[in-house]
Amino acid sequence: NKMHNTNYYFLSKTQQDVGLTKDFVNSYLLNNGTAFTSQTGYATMMFSDEMKNRDKRLAQTIRSVGYTRIDSDKPLLPDLEASMTGYQIAKFISKETQDGDGASYQDVAIIRYAEVLLNYAEAKAELDILTQDDIDKSIRPIRTRAGMPNLNQNIANSNPDKILASEYPNVSGNNKGVILEIRRERRVELALEGFRYDDLMRWKMGKLLEPHFTGMYFPSLGEFDLDGDGTIDLLLYDDKAPESKAKQKIKIGGVIQLTEGDHGYLVGFLNITKKFDETRDYLYPIPSGDIMLNKNLEQNPNWK
Repeated sequence: NKMHNTNYYFLSKTQQDVGLTKDFVNSYLLNNGTAFTSQTGYATMMFSDEMKNRDKRLAQTIRSVGYTRIDSDKPLLPDLEASMTGYQIAKFISKETQDGDGASYQDVAIIRYAEVLLNYAEAKAELDILTQDDIDKSIRPIRTRAGMPNLNQNIANSNPDKILASEYPNVSGNNKGVILEIRRERRVELALEGFRYDDLMRWKMGKLLEPHFTGMYFPSLGEFDLDGDGTIDLLLYDDKAPESKAKQKIKIGGVIQLTEGDHGYLVGFLNITKKFDETRDYLYPIPSGDIMLNKNLEQNPNWK
């Protein structure tokens, strides 16, 4: 009789700040193995367009176009009342009967073989001893399972992804391109499994936590057809909601805003300044009670 609240946390409108980011969605490749960000206009694509021809793991992680719940054939759009970014989580979501608070009982992964393979590939790449044979043993089975082409070491290293390179400026050396691609693969395959923060700490990339987390792009306020079926699904308004047949009506202003005021990316809590201290935050503080018990302990740098 042990239960948890995974469905409730990801689906309830009272948990509205839960959602994935535009940057995260951008990291998924096209289904032919090329970068989504290599396309002209990728940054301002509407939801129905950016979901086309993608790595299938994207539609297994967020509510994509045509998403249905387990044991249902009813298509569901992302619920912006339950996801501030618009990219609503689908991974780990089980049957509707488990949607109540404390009513979920689906398993959650603790360790998976995919993580072992990714650890192996990253370690060899960082040690500069990675070969294509190593990739074939590690990255290939993960991508094959997802219906994606294998990673080619020579191609990746000869033309490192420019967007990834700008996000991880401290990656260099002979395996720069392939290290960037392994990091992409890790982010995609292990999404929502509790690894991202520790990965950023290991890569000394805490600064990626500073920018505000942005979501879907909208060119204006007004009505939108999210899935491209010709029906208005969503209304964004900033004062008083006009007449609309949209089932979802979201007020812009206050907690939820658009980055450019009347257009841009969905963003929450713009009034909060986020700061990652490079001289302190890669280590946790040692609890003061432990220092009192053991006089040989010293507090970690800049936590006093």
